[in-house]
Amino acid sequence: MSADLASNLQVIPAEPPFSGARPAVLVLPGGGYRFHAPHEGEGVARWWSSVGCHAAVLHYPLPSESPWPSPLAAAREALQWWRTGDHGLAVDARAVGVFGASSGGHLAGLLATGAILGSLEQAPSSPPRPDFAVLAYSVADLDLLPDVAVSGMLGGRMELRAELSPVTHLGAETCPLFVWTTMEDPPGLTNALRWAEAAQEVGASLELHVYPEGWHGLGLADGVSWGDPPAGERMPPLASIPHTATWRDACQRWLDDVVLGNEPTGPGGLTAPSSR
Repeated sequence: MSADLASNLQVIPAEPPFSGARPAVLVLPGGGYRFHAPHEGEGVARWWSSVGCHAAVLHYPLPSESPWPSPLAAAREALQWWRTGDHGLAVDARAVGVFGASSGGHLAGLLATGAILGSLEQAPSSPPRPDFAVLAYSVADLDLLPDVAVSGMLGGRMELRAELSPVTHLGAETCPLFVWTTMEDPPGLTNALRWAEAAQEVGASLELHVYPEGWHGLGLADGVSWGDPPAGERMPPLASIPHTATWRDACQRWLDDVVLGNEPTGPGGLTAPSSR
């Protein structure tokens, strides 16, 4: 593990009594590529831990400080560390995945699709890919966002708009995707539908959930903030919305059934403490 990765990775192992080889999840919080939203980082990682998955939050480089492809390079390194790194945790080799929310979902989408940014980097021979991706109100296509938002995400490099749209890299070989959003989140909804449309076009596996209530940036939909944003930044108001929060149960069942090929072990899946 590089020094940069070690200083920007928060590892949260699966909680007892879960034992044996467990799924591992790289968590990429949102924040518009300006900061890392804590409720979409540590908050989400601790939920993954509570349901028997190892989790690691990556505070990836922000384009305003370290231009593209730095965020994607950091995410690739962190994913590869889960697979081969000296973390001392038993990891289920079938289930090394990524979770991303909002802009973190944009980065997770690039990682999941194996995107190679040919105009910015020498093409890796085989960039690491996750076995599954969970995308919460994530960005699929930068053409669906206003120019001012895209400029911030790209560090002003508007000429990269198409290349940094994850759906342009989607293919039949892309890992299974679990996508969720709400009807009250216009950018989340249009991008979620774009994910589904693109997956259908190329034959990729995708499960889509659209909930009636909740705005952009809900995270777990439990109303817990897990900390404050940096000075000068604002997070959306958080709320506990029980029905929307059931995305977690649906996600666990999907991971059991679609990714691991197991019968669900309980109402939410992934509940058996014994090793798989």
